[in-house]
Amino acid sequence: GRRPQIRQEVNALYNAMQHLKKRHQDARGSLKNYIIRRYIASVNGVLQVFPGCLLNNNYDPSQRPWYRKAIQHPGKIITTEPYLDAGSSGYIITIAHTIFEGKSNALHSIERDQPVAIVALDLPYAYFYKMILDSTPLCQMHNIKCLLFENEGYLIAHPTMMEPKSSLRNQRRPHEHLTHKESYLANDILYHKNLVRKLACANYQNRTLQRFYVFNTSLNEILTNVVHGERTKYAIALLKGSNIFAAVLNSTCDGGAFCPCSTIDRQCLNCKRMDQADCECPCECPMPLMQTLEEEDENTSKTHLSYLNITQQY
Repeated sequence: GRRPQIRQEVNALYNAMQHLKKRHQDARGSLKNYIIRRYIASVNGVLQVFPGCLLNNNYDPSQRPWYRKAIQHPGKIITTEPYLDAGSSGYIITIAHTIFEGKSNALHSIERDQPVAIVALDLPYAYFYKMILDSTPLCQMHNIKCLLFENEGYLIAHPTMMEPKSSLRNQRRPHEHLTHKESYLANDILYHKNLVRKLACANYQNRTLQRFYVFNTSLNEILTNVVHGERTKYAIALLKGSNIFAAVLNSTCDGGAFCPCSTIDRQCLNCKRMDQADCECPCECPMPLMQTLEEEDENTSKTHLSYLNITQQY
């Protein structure tokens, strides 16, 4: 038989799913025609999905982007970057939130209490931009561009999401990053130290140094251009209680700015240099073998030391 704790979780998630199922079938809901599915997963691996779908036997909720992001941001509504659905619904975006154990006073401490489950729903990856156009007339004006991105800079709402899919090989869509689609904006916001940091992380499984961005989910102000006189004017703000950032751009010309991005793979175009102010798409570099300085000539050792500095500094 199952452990008592697992049985309790199955019962608790079943009751929660009855509520989610009722919401999903409610014809009055404005999202009814867009929500692909709703689901709830406990921290011990119990998963319930509605409507049901076929999943691989090795499917592990705790390894999915929506689960990990929700655990990283307890108490916040998190949104994932577009990704390929394990339930065969194409590219989707997931909205998720942590659930804490019920208490008599209905109060929880994000700092002290541990989440007991994650509740989530899936939407088509172009839904957010459609929602913006339907609700914000400003975004339909000429030279005005509205977009949403999550806390690593991946776009979840952008005008290009409404364009027909291209048949070109090696296209990055829909995994498009702010640095790729809005180079003018990306070049300027890197100077906002309280908004975004550029980091590097060593992945020892495939021996790569991965470069990525982390945006400040505690931001409490509206940020505008650091470099004045640019053709593109912008304003960026965090949507309170979430990991989503909203940006409005007023631009007469988007040309001129450039952020190096490989259209073929994730290889960085310059693996010998990394700086906070250098705009580039998230990428990775081969990790050099850690050798002693006596085994290397002077030039080679300097190259390896530069990688060591990256992992220590960032």
